[in-house]
Amino acid sequence: MTVPGTALGKLYRAAPVVQDSVLAVALLLPDLFLFSDFALPLVGLADRLLTVGYAILGYAALAVRRRAALAVFAYVWAHALGGELLTAAGVFDYSPTLALLAALYTVAALRSARPAVSALVSVVVPVALSVRAALADVPEAERLTSLIGVACFYGLLNLEVWAVGRWVRAGRAAAVRDRLAVARAEEAVLSERARTARELHDIVANAVTVMVLQAGGARHVLRTDPGRVENALDQIESCGKTAVAELRHMLLVLRTEGERLAAEEPGFGLADLDPLLNGVRQVGLTAHLRVTGVPASLTRSVDLTAYRLVQEALTNAAKHAGPGAVTVVRLDWHPVDGRLEIAVEDDGRGAPATARSELSTGHGLLGLRERVAVCGGTFEAGPLPDGGFRVAAGLPTRKLSPQEVGT
Repeated sequence: MTVPGTALGKLYRAAPVVQDSVLAVALLLPDLFLFSDFALPLVGLADRLLTVGYAILGYAALAVRRRAALAVFAYVWAHALGGELLTAAGVFDYSPTLALLAALYTVAALRSARPAVSALVSVVVPVALSVRAALADVPEAERLTSLIGVACFYGLLNLEVWAVGRWVRAGRAAAVRDRLAVARAEEAVLSERARTARELHDIVANAVTVMVLQAGGARHVLRTDPGRVENALDQIESCGKTAVAELRHMLLVLRTEGERLAAEEPGFGLADLDPLLNGVRQVGLTAHLRVTGVPASLTRSVDLTAYRLVQEALTNAAKHAGPGAVTVVRLDWHPVDGRLEIAVEDDGRGAPATARSELSTGHGLLGLRERVAVCGGTFEAGPLPDGGFRVAAGLPTRKLSPQEVGT
């Protein structure tokens, strides 16, 4: 049993050359019946075959109209012009019309304004010859009225077909713009999700890690060193308050007026490294800060990225290197080159970090790489030859002249 619409569905999914070949056949028959003497009873078989053969020469080009719109139009235009000239010479009576309309539509729909307008202007020649042929047997008294009617018919027909082609082109362009806008919006949403995920990791995961390590250390000295326990509880409270404050700030940024609030509220930066270093020292990590060069100004995003990098690297050292490990944070300013090199290295020689894999989310270094890339910097992370781990990045700064550096 044949399902209705199956043939049309197959044609819709067929290759363009197949679709256009079917279109050519569909236009050929009415063109012969409406614009030639093919159907007249007094026309002989030889004349009919000649007319059909000439028509096929023109319509065959429509099979590739979408692949070579301008070339096909030029060919069909010449074919239409030849048909009019042969009609005037008495070879046959045929004014090729529908093929030229299809080619004109294709140029209008697929090409820019200049070739489209040129094609519309060029059809004046075969259209004028078609009008002349149509008036050949009209009595002199009726010729003016017939001229106006036939000229309007051919002129408006070509103009309307051309206008439909331009309208289709404009609709396709609008659809492409809409798809691009949707794609950009989706990309922006995904980018915002990634940024939010990085912020949540940097705020929650790092703070919770330090709090868990502090609590674990306090439990071991609960009965032997109450002062250290109290200090650990103070650090846990401080980390918790800091995390809550950062979460509150992030939620404000995500609201409708997030950009304005983000500009008004200060964020974390390299000026906040001392509390960060003190926090990891409380869990048994030996942390040093070494700064070389003349500091230059950083944009807010770069300053926050630098802080997050040090924060993540120190947290990883506390988790994986263990208490007793030595960690060095290096800030090397290169103001003339407009660059800040940051490196955080641990020696990996702390106490065994047992049962700490559950503290890792597995997204910290990936988030850092994305942050640094957004700022236009470089990032690398990996184990050191003699043990330990290194996290490093190069970030852009405001360039200073040698005179500014000297002062």
